Amino acid sequence: MPSALTIDRRLLTLRLVFRGDTPMGLDSVIDDMQRTGVLVPADDYFAPAIRRWAKWLAARLLPQAIATRGPSTVLVATAPVQEVASRVVAAHRARVSCPLTDNIMSVDDFRRTYGCALAPDSKLPKHMSIVDAHVLLKCLVDMRHAATSAQLMAHPPPAGHVRGADLVKFASTSPPTITDADFATYQVVCTHRLLAHQVSVLETRVSALDAEVRDALRRQQRPVAAARLRLKRHIESNILTKRVAALETVEHVVLQLQQTSSDLQLMQTLSAGTLALRALNDEAKEVDPDSVADAWEEEAARAAELGAALDDTQAVVLPDDLDVEAELEALIAMDAAKDIGSKEQVEDDVDALADSIGKVDIASDVVTTEEATRVAVPAE
Repeated sequence: MPSALTIDRRLLTLRLVFRGDTPMGLDSVIDDMQRTGVLVPADDYFAPAIRRWAKWLAARLLPQAIATRGPSTVLVATAPVQEVASRVVAAHRARVSCPLTDNIMSVDDFRRTYGCALAPDSKLPKHMSIVDAHVLLKCLVDMRHAATSAQLMAHPPPAGHVRGADLVKFASTSPPTITDADFATYQVVCTHRLLAHQVSVLETRVSALDAEVRDALRRQQRPVAAARLRLKRHIESNILTKRVAALETVEHVVLQLQQTSSDLQLMQTLSAGTLALRALNDEAKEVDPDSVADAWEEEAARAAELGAALDDTQAVVLPDDLDVEAELEALIAMDAAKDIGSKEQVEDDVDALADSIGKVDIASDVVTTEEATRVAVPAE
C-alpha cells in the first residue's frame, strides 16, 4: 500500500524517468528541503530525540555534512504528519465515550479507525498503510498524546506479520503508559466484539433458514422444509442461546470495566470476568465429542432419508417429527389464510369498481334524457 506521509526519492526518480521526464535538480531540491526541515530522513525521524537534536545541530554548524553523507531514500514530510496527527487527536476525542476501553486499541484498529484522517475531504474510504501508521504513532508519542507497545521503525514489517497484539493507548489526563491491565482490558473488548459478530451471523442464518422453509412449502417440497426447520431449531436452541448467554456475560464485564475508577476495581472486575469465562470453559468441557459425532451421523442419516423421500409421495412421518410437522402445518395454514385474505380483498375491489361504473352509466342515462326533453319542447 503506498504511503501518504513519506517520499521515497529513489522511486520518485524512477517514476519520473518512466514517464519520460528528466529529473534535473531533483536531488538539490530534496537536499534543500532537508536542510529546512520540511523533509526528514526516516532513520532520523524514528531515532531518539537526543540523537535527532545532535544531527540537527551538526547540520546547522556543518552544512557540508549533508553533502558528504549519502542521500536518504525514505523521507518523512513533517508538516503533513503534524496536521494529520492533530486531526486524529480531534477525531478520537469526539468519539470517546469511555476512556478506559475506548482509549485502548491495536495498531490495526488504529489504521482502520483513523484512515479517513489522511484525506478528510475524500468521499472514498482511505486505508492507512503500515508505514503511515508508524509515522503517525511516532508523532503522537512525541506529542504525549499516546503510547504504544509496538516497536516503531522506519521499515516496519507487513501487516499481519507482527507477533502478538501491539497496543495503542491514547492519553486521557497524564502521559499514558501501557500496563498488563491494559492488555487484559483489550482482550475482554476483543472477546465481546467476537461474540457480538457470532450472534449477528447466527441470527442472519436463522432468518435465512426461515425464508427457505417457507419457500420449500410454496414449492410443495415438504421434506426439504422439514430438514431446514430442524436445522433452524438446532441453531436456536443449542448454539444461539449459548452464544447470547456468553455475550451477556462479557457485556457485563465490559460495563464493569467502563465503570472502573481505580486499579483495584479494575482487578476485581477482571477477576469476576475470569471466573465467568472459566465457568463457560468448564461447561464447554462437559460436551462429549463422541456424542456430538454420533448425533451428527444420526442427523445426516435422517437427512438422507428425507432426500430419498422427495420422489415418494407416501413419505413416512417419524414419531419424533410430529412437532416439526405440526409447525409446518401451521405455516401452510398461515400462508393459505393470507392467500384467502388477498383474494377477498381483490373481489371487494372488483365489486367496488363495478358499482362505481354502474353509477357512471346511470348518470349518463339521466343526462341524455334531460337533453332529449329540452330538444322536444320548443322554447316559448
